[in-house]
Amino acid sequence: MSQAPRPLNLRINNYPRNTLCVLRHTWSLTLLTLLAGCGALSDVRSFSTPYSTPGGGETARLRVISDGMVRAVPKSDCVDFRLPGAGVMVAFRDGYANRNGESLGMPAVDKHPASTVMTELLVPAGRPVAFHYIGAQCYNMFSFVPEAGKDYQLDAAGRYTCGVTLRKISAGMKELPPSSLKNSKLCRVTDNL
Repeated sequence: MSQAPRPLNLRINNYPRNTLCVLRHTWSLTLLTLLAGCGALSDVRSFSTPYSTPGGGETARLRVISDGMVRAVPKSDCVDFRLPGAGVMVAFRDGYANRNGESLGMPAVDKHPASTVMTELLVPAGRPVAFHYIGAQCYNMFSFVPEAGKDYQLDAAGRYTCGVTLRKISAGMKELPPSSLKNSKLCRVTDNL
């Protein structure tokens, strides 16, 4: 007396009303999550947009030496690549926007290692500039406020330790105290999604 096999899909399209409601809410949340991820599009754009030189106002000169990629956000103490002027200053690897090798005639620097790239750019003075450094084994976000008419050198390289240093260039190179570089973060937490 064996029984005939039962069909497995007996209740197809006969979901209880509360199940359909849950599915609709799940779909809505999924769609919202995907749309929130559009903030990541600005991050992608930030890899293909070069840093823009300030159009006016007081400036300082900045030499950037790095073994990775340094992106900057002018007039901000937090990182938001949607802001005007934000973009890539230097990139060691090909395929990204960059301003590698530009010169403003700053005082000579000792030869930098072949594993780094260098550029010299103008940054707005008297306002914070936020930076985002990505190296092979290093990741930092920081900011500082340049003084008008001054020259600076930013070394962002994870050669021996993961860190960045900032020096004020005058008659001699003077390393600025660590307090001159402030920790930075994303302006919008959702940009990290």
